[in-house]
Amino acid sequence: MPLIGTASATEGPPKPDSSLTPSQKNAPSEASPLAGRRVVICEDEGILQMQLQRALTRAGLQIVGSANNGQTGVEIVLRERPDIVLMDIRMPIMNGLEAARRILAVYRPCLVMLTAYADESYQQQATEIGASGYIVKPVTTETLLPQLRAAWSAFQVEPGR
Repeated sequence: MPLIGTASATEGPPKPDSSLTPSQKNAPSEASPLAGRRVVICEDEGILQMQLQRALTRAGLQIVGSANNGQTGVEIVLRERPDIVLMDIRMPIMNGLEAARRILAVYRPCLVMLTAYADESYQQQATEIGASGYIVKPVTTETLLPQLRAAWSAFQVEPGR
């Protein structure tokens, strides 16, 4: 089974519409504001990280890196310069709030906090740091994508952009 987000060398050129599989027919159109955006996922739960990769890839986003701790997340984001960063708050080595501070001090992607904590103090800290969105787990494709689109829209109108 190929890895999530990887293409098989035998796929060849795109098929005409009449021969598309159901999943290809339901793929996002290029009109989607998220289509083609480059994403880094910072999440320490391996299964959730894989689910996020799958959902975002199917939605037309390009996963350019992933990290399972905040320090590695900072390094990958500053190296890859993605459009969007999904950042868990509670991670080993460096928490997501500190990682977000370090990233946003150098580079301004659309940074979306992803956490199991609905606590208002975390949301307030994320807003003060400059996060464009705050998504509370558990997430599904049906909840993730609309919230990510809303964060991207908010990010696009932020002052100083």
